[in-house]
Amino acid sequence: MKETEKSSGSPVVANLDRRKRFKYVLIAEGTLIGLITGALISVFRLMLTGADRLRGMLAGYMHEGGLPAALLCALILIVIAIIVSWLLGREPDIAGSGIPQVEAELRGQKDMNWWRVIVCKMTGCALAIGGGLALGREGPSIQLGSMVGKGVARAGHRLLTEERLLITCGAGAGLSAAFGAPLAGAIFSLEELHRNFSAEVLLTTMAASAAGDFVVANVLGLTPVFGFDIEHALPLRYYWALILLGLFLGVFGGFYNRTIAWMQDRFDHLGKAFSSFACRMLGKRYSIISDGLHPTIPGERFERAGRMLAAFALAYVLFFVYPDALGSGSGLVGRISHGEFTLGALAVLLIIKFVFSTASFGSGSPGGIFLPLLVLGAVTGGFFSRLLGLAGMDQSYITAFVVTAMAAYFAAIVRAPVTGVVLITEMTGDFTTLLPLVLTSLVAYLTAELLGTKPIYTQLLERIMGRSPAGRASRGHRAALRDRKTVMEAEVDVGAHMDGRSVAEFGLPLGTLIVSVVRDGIEIIPDGHTILRAGDELEILTRENDLADVESIIDTACRRVEKETGTVR
Repeated sequence: MKETEKSSGSPVVANLDRRKRFKYVLIAEGTLIGLITGALISVFRLMLTGADRLRGMLAGYMHEGGLPAALLCALILIVIAIIVSWLLGREPDIAGSGIPQVEAELRGQKDMNWWRVIVCKMTGCALAIGGGLALGREGPSIQLGSMVGKGVARAGHRLLTEERLLITCGAGAGLSAAFGAPLAGAIFSLEELHRNFSAEVLLTTMAASAAGDFVVANVLGLTPVFGFDIEHALPLRYYWALILLGLFLGVFGGFYNRTIAWMQDRFDHLGKAFSSFACRMLGKRYSIISDGLHPTIPGERFERAGRMLAAFALAYVLFFVYPDALGSGSGLVGRISHGEFTLGALAVLLIIKFVFSTASFGSGSPGGIFLPLLVLGAVTGGFFSRLLGLAGMDQSYITAFVVTAMAAYFAAIVRAPVTGVVLITEMTGDFTTLLPLVLTSLVAYLTAELLGTKPIYTQLLERIMGRSPAGRASRGHRAALRDRKTVMEAEVDVGAHMDGRSVAEFGLPLGTLIVSVVRDGIEIIPDGHTILRAGDELEILTRENDLADVESIIDTACRRVEKETGTVR
């Protein structure tokens, strides 16, 4: 039977046979993707550096040139808003950071055009950040890297199983290249995107991340993103302050996630109001009436333009009022850690930066929230240190609070605490703060979890797939690809629902099969009566259209520890 299936080119057999040889080819493929991604992100970072310089020159010209300069700046920002709006219409999947789109791709909920996303994302981000919006490069870099992985997979006619792994490799290489953090790139890809820590995937993603960082280091140098020294480590007698900081950041992180959703709603209303006004002004032939599912093209264009014009109008005001809040704000971290801001100045910066960064992202512009939220964490840490200074705490520890708060705020918002700790350690090049980072991140993470707020990328993914035209279109495209097969991996955790239960109790969708169970290094071909045990490694064959459902079932059945009163993570 197996010979017959092989000779007939069965995609099921091809998937399984190909996986047996993964260990010999995936590291090489991951390295190739990392090298290509590193070169691409090097160009992207140079583009953003140039955009930052031009924005600084424009801000200086506005303050010195009077009314003509102000009018010229307004015209430039309007043109940028129109171009970004056009790019979003050309390729809707470039909106926002890109990380939720990558998650949707890995779950079979999207099928992005890889080359068009690369071109439009790089251009749109450079224009948006250069125009002053408080957005970052890391999310876009992750999306760019994932599209490199997809492009390589499609060029090599790889099976869906391998394509998903190569997308994961590219995402890790993208984060590594964006921040010079290869270990964080690998961990983020597994902790947030792939959600599987098999040695096979880990080694491949590490190879891609290391290759990406190697290329960027040769182009841009080895200097850490936050190049400052932590001269005074926080003494153990002050660790109570870290617990307070973690509690505050957990609450603040939950507030950030809710504010992002609120800002997105407000910009949606602004876009619709602008569209309605523009259509009335231009005549009835530009009707914005829709069937509730497919808005008319003129209405969509005006809505996008309205959101972008509103976002850049805020940036225009800040060019005059508070230029420090423009852009990602990475330069602020070093200034805060060196004690350049007073308590009052930090309070003002925190409020303005928080509102503007959430508004920038809420507009739907291409750009990430990764770096802006780290900057917000740094501002919060500096403010907290200054506040404790009123009670007599030595301000030589301000740098320690800044660094610790960045990781903890990341953990509260993204819910990837391991990535946050490793990322900040690599970005600062300092290993003396590991214990404070872990403690504060854990407290912030648990606080945010107890508040019931969703992780930011889960929240954004649900919004994209549930409400956006792009999400609805992708569901139709998934139906056309419902017969593509892939093999997923899962491991049964101790105390999980399937620990001690039979395969028949798994509750997988019709047509999804557990094709292999590896227990203590021995492979078992299961049937419905096979009892699963903690530590069992499963290979699950499913259709692309069922990926999201299967992932959800695996999460509930294999990764959650059961209690008599319910389940907890």
